[in-house]
Amino acid sequence: MIGGWGEGLTGGEGWACPERSRRSEGEFSENALLSLAASIEHRSEHILSDAILNKAKERGISIQEVEGFEAFPGMGAKGVIGGRSYCVGSNALCREMGITTHEAEEMIKRLENEGKTLVFLTGTDGLIGIIAVRDEIRPEAAGSLKRLKEMGVSGLVMLTGDNEKVAETMAEKAGIDEYIARLLPEEKVKAVGDLKRRYGMAAMVGDGVNDAPAMVASDLGIAMGAAGTDVAIETGDIVLMSDDLSKIPYVLHLSRRAVNNVRQNIAISLAIIAFLVPVALIGWIGLVPGILINEVGGLLVIINGLRLLKRTKD
Repeated sequence: MIGGWGEGLTGGEGWACPERSRRSEGEFSENALLSLAASIEHRSEHILSDAILNKAKERGISIQEVEGFEAFPGMGAKGVIGGRSYCVGSNALCREMGITTHEAEEMIKRLENEGKTLVFLTGTDGLIGIIAVRDEIRPEAAGSLKRLKEMGVSGLVMLTGDNEKVAETMAEKAGIDEYIARLLPEEKVKAVGDLKRRYGMAAMVGDGVNDAPAMVASDLGIAMGAAGTDVAIETGDIVLMSDDLSKIPYVLHLSRRAVNNVRQNIAISLAIIAFLVPVALIGWIGLVPGILINEVGGLLVIINGLRLLKRTKD
């Protein structure tokens, strides 16, 4: 089973933390930096955009008008504010735009070693600032993953666009067997394909627009509905209407109960048919008793199906 929880394990509010702003040409305070980033992220569907917007709202920072917005899946977005072009995204987007971050290399390494995800704000003149986001593991994550293992789910793998240090920290806290970091959306699709070949079948749990392609490539896509983007929700085969990861073991438990119930109902129906047809052909049973036995079989199937309405512990 594949878990796309590099971002999904974190809480949606209160975990965006601008640690340091770096000034290039012109003066940019932390609030000015956050205003530019939030204005562009306001149009983005990436999970990190919620964190930046929540922090801007917390500080009472207004959103500026953005023109020429363009999203780069898995890397970030760009837009024009006040006649100047800005980009917000990962280090990969900086490289794509031909912007170097060598002058901030020491800060970048320090923040990454602290297990933080970095969001870079750049302008036409180069790097303007860095926003560091600290991932906080959901309280129910470790217990939910442990329960999945107890239910026989093997190969829990985290696919994330975060750096290796963040992925390692989150995987260790959550009890995930393996992680693959610094993945773009298309690389997540490739990773899902590799894992399907290794394990035979794979499910993908995600909540972001970057998870949607991998969810399509998996055998089963599970979208976190409350926190998820519209794309992820539309893509998912199963949509959880809350952010509670403990619902995943419950869904697995319920699906197994449903499959067992269907098999039992088929067995009941076949057993009744196997009895009625021979005895009716040789004349050992009349029309009325045969109909009654058939109706009793139908009632047994209905009663057995109703057992699914009883919620049991997963």
